[in-house]
Amino acid sequence: MKYVTFLLVSVIVSTATGVLDKSERVTNGVQASAGDFPYIASVTVGGQHICGGFIYNQEWIVTSASCVFDYLPSELRVTVAQLSLINDDPEEKVYAIFRVVFFDGYDYTSGLHDIALLQTASPIEFSTNVNFILYDEARESPADKGILAGWGATFEGGLASSRLRSIEVTFGSDCKAYGEDQYYPNYMLCAGGSAVDTGNPCPLDEGSPLVQESNGILYAVGIMSKNKGCGTAAEPTIYTRTMPYYPWFAKVAGDQPTPV
Repeated sequence: MKYVTFLLVSVIVSTATGVLDKSERVTNGVQASAGDFPYIASVTVGGQHICGGFIYNQEWIVTSASCVFDYLPSELRVTVAQLSLINDDPEEKVYAIFRVVFFDGYDYTSGLHDIALLQTASPIEFSTNVNFILYDEARESPADKGILAGWGATFEGGLASSRLRSIEVTFGSDCKAYGEDQYYPNYMLCAGGSAVDTGNPCPLDEGSPLVQESNGILYAVGIMSKNKGCGTAAEPTIYTRTMPYYPWFAKVAGDQPTPV
């Protein structure tokens, strides 16, 4: 059913829009293999991908508040160990959502505090292809880089990509073009949009984590929140920082597991 639904909608959209512009998509990056991003989750409604997210612990998923603001918990599902939105993958599993918790003060208009926690109805089973990721503050010098993986649209306003892919983004960008009422540097992170960036996150990448490696350990430093388009010449992307929400994470979702 997953394959038939995706294929039918893809044919309709492709026919209506013509040839896709391959420069305007997260798929300029690298196609993911099993186990590359065990922390990634797909947030779905009615079996259709709407956003990304990451595994915080065995009961909680972190995503963008803007992704799930209009939905009841019973309408949401999260899928883990998934590479393809068309075919079932080994260890792929879907979890119902029991509760959605938004950060107090979330502002839909500005995107301030664009973060939410989804509690699964049953514990997430960890395995080779399913695991949590720690979080930390970003390193933001022009020499620093991050990785974002997602199923973002292949063009502005389009459908989700059928395959999980990743892109590398640079830091040192300036998001002042968004305006003071849209970019709050204490809670938001600015990345991408430089001359060396070959792609940006697209619609349906919201909620996916921006990740950096430190001493061999991966950390989620941001959560994709918003941008002004996903072409190679687009403005930088704004991410919600993860570290400022440490007390909230601990209060709502408890501790993370100890890394093995």
